[in-house]
Amino acid sequence: MTLALSDEEQTPEPEYSEVIQLDVPLENQFDEVALGNGCDVTALSMLLNFYGFDTNKNQLAEELAYVPLYEDYYHHGDPREGFVGNIYGGDSAMGVDVEPITDVAERIVKEQYEVISGRDKSFDEIVKVLQSGKPVWMIATLELQVPTDADFFQWNTQNGEILVTALIHSVVITGIDGDTMYVNDPYGHKDREVSKEDLATIYEKMGQQYLYLEEI
Repeated sequence: MTLALSDEEQTPEPEYSEVIQLDVPLENQFDEVALGNGCDVTALSMLLNFYGFDTNKNQLAEELAYVPLYEDYYHHGDPREGFVGNIYGGDSAMGVDVEPITDVAERIVKEQYEVISGRDKSFDEIVKVLQSGKPVWMIATLELQVPTDADFFQWNTQNGEILVTALIHSVVITGIDGDTMYVNDPYGHKDREVSKEDLATIYEKMGQQYLYLEEI
């Protein structure tokens, strides 16, 4: 026998806003001490600031795991294990994936929020998260350009080969209005406009990597 829940016991459906603009504080990765390659932690810091956490990019950079650009003669560092190379600047870097960023976020929020992250949500699902009032960290591209297959190359790690691109960047999705979306770009742009179609393509081509916070 199945028992029906009373109105008071039923979980309320989340409210969605077709048009939404979240006021996520801007942080610039080039502010001193500059992190020339530190878009990932800068974007995360912006998201955490939205929830009232007193963080900055440099503090989070100290929490981040790192791996060398070259593990040995045959293998590069794996961005799924830590930031690859020099976060402070130069070409000797290949960024970081969502997994090490998740570890940093979890250490900051502790038991106050649940960190939801991964590579398993469609862009439509990400839009729903945004429309429910939550900013979303995502792996994007420099200048929000849509990458082509030619922009990716093989990166041999001790865990196997992966595809990477020098275009790797991170942003925080802050709003949507019809076919236009808005992101905070760590290069110093608050609520930067990008077409929904382009952002969806970027999200998918960069591995559908996302992170947001959920109330516990």
